Amino acid sequence: MSTSVLDNISDPISTIPSLEELPVAERASKDMPGRPGNMPVKGVQGFGIIKHHPPPFDPVAQFDEAFAFYEEHGYVVVDQLNNDEILALNNVCDDFHKERGTEIDVPNQGQLFFPLLNYPEFDGTVFHPKTLPLVGRILGGAENVRHIEFNYRGWQPETSDYGMVYHPDDCSGGKLTLAQRQTRRPYGPPDMLSTFTYLTDVDDTTPSFAVVPKSRRIHNIQLLRDALGEEYCEVPIQGKAGTCCIVDRSTVHTRHDPFEKDVAQQRSRRILHHVFARAGDLRNADGSLRTGNGEPLAVTTWAFSRGLIPKRLAKSNDPEVARMFSLWPSHQKEWMATDFDEDFVSDPKSARGPTKGPYRNDGSQKD
Repeated sequence: MSTSVLDNISDPISTIPSLEELPVAERASKDMPGRPGNMPVKGVQGFGIIKHHPPPFDPVAQFDEAFAFYEEHGYVVVDQLNNDEILALNNVCDDFHKERGTEIDVPNQGQLFFPLLNYPEFDGTVFHPKTLPLVGRILGGAENVRHIEFNYRGWQPETSDYGMVYHPDDCSGGKLTLAQRQTRRPYGPPDMLSTFTYLTDVDDTTPSFAVVPKSRRIHNIQLLRDALGEEYCEVPIQGKAGTCCIVDRSTVHTRHDPFEKDVAQQRSRRILHHVFARAGDLRNADGSLRTGNGEPLAVTTWAFSRGLIPKRLAKSNDPEVARMFSLWPSHQKEWMATDFDEDFVSDPKSARGPTKGPYRNDGSQKD
């Protein structure tokens, strides 16, 4: 496992045997990509080798330091929201929880909701002045940043699930592959970037977003541990409400269970998840065109609102807003062809107001 001197990251590279070399049925877990290869210890998420991240960076005063930390590790933790913002956003979350109830419960996910469509109160989180400049720096310039998903996730003790497996998020339904991430030079800017912002305090009594540093080019944490040795670790992101983790979407991650195992002592958690894509043509050091130049997410039928952009943003008179929301998946184009017909979406995971009747996209059809 090695990286090129022309690269901008030092993450190890793994290769997956071809089917001709080794049929799937004969592979050890070290040769399995995705979730099957990331469950090395029974009853433990990952290896259970826990380390803690440094205190959150101030992304304004420590802009360069935060960027450098991200480049080295594939993630960075920063302070984002102030107390007034946290209070205001939680009040809106209270409203849609009350209105939707169990309509937004998703197995293995807790509560999943897409506020962008009907809740302009959240628009400012896309353009937040404490994080958007850093997102722009990571993605190769503000002009290259495109927003492609925003979801809210809730978790409660007893009623939500435990034991999520470590995994990378496959970009664009397989359009941006591990092989592409491994072969291009330099690696960065990345294809897609996620931000995870806490609306509640996260500590030992709550789940935490957790990352495996330097896992942007690996398919399996077992191989990554072999490559990194004592440097290998799993990092639960803990912090007060308003803390934000900016992370390459291909970094291996999970929702880490509370370290407090007494359910009666556990507390709920709320998180905002944004996904940004890199647009604009970039080339490798050898002159070849880079992959991942502005790809929308694949359409997900069971979460139909994922990736949809409301008219106020997709057709904004503000050129910077319109540019930010200019990557359109196929169902976005279909919706726009109806001039944003209010009956087109019909999804409980983005609705606002009391439930009026059956939904056209009720989430029961699984991909």
